Amino acid sequence: MEISSILIIAFIVIMDIVLIVKDIKNKIIYSGTKKFKIAIPLMIVIFVGITLMNSNYRMQDIIVCVAILPLAFVGNKTGITEKGFLFNSYVTPWDKVESYSLDDQGEKCILSFKTNMGARRIIFKLEDKADIKKYLLSINKLRYVKK
Repeated sequence: MEISSILIIAFIVIMDIVLIVKDIKNKIIYSGTKKFKIAIPLMIVIFVGITLMNSNYRMQDIIVCVAILPLAFVGNKTGITEKGFLFNSYVTPWDKVESYSLDDQGEKCILSFKTNMGARRIIFKLEDKADIKKYLLSINKLRYVKK
C-alpha cells in the first residue's frame, strides 16, 4: 500500500472519530432538519457504489470506502443544544449569534440565525415552536429579531 493511500485512510478515520465524539458530546435539546439533509449521505453512498462497481478496484479502495461510510450518517445533525445552535455537527455558541428569528412556513417552523460568518436556517416542527421560543428567550445572550 502506498504512503498516500495510508495518509488518506488515516485522515478519514480521524475525521470519523472527531465527528462521532462531537455528536456524542453535543446533546440535542430540540432536533431540527436542514433543507438538503439527504444530499451528503446520498453523495457518499453513490461514490462508494461507483467505486465498488468499478471492475478493477484495489484493496485500498475498499478500505477507503469502509472508512468513508460513517461520514454519510455522522455529522449531519442540526438543532439546539445547551451550548448553542448545532449545524452540521458544529456548535455556534450563544455569544457568536448576532440575532435570530422564528418564522412559520406551512407546517414548519424556521429558525434563522445570523453570525459574523453568515446566516443559517434550521427547520423544526411547528408543534415545537412555542417550546423553542420559550427556551431561546430564557437565554440572556441572544437577541430576538421580529420580521
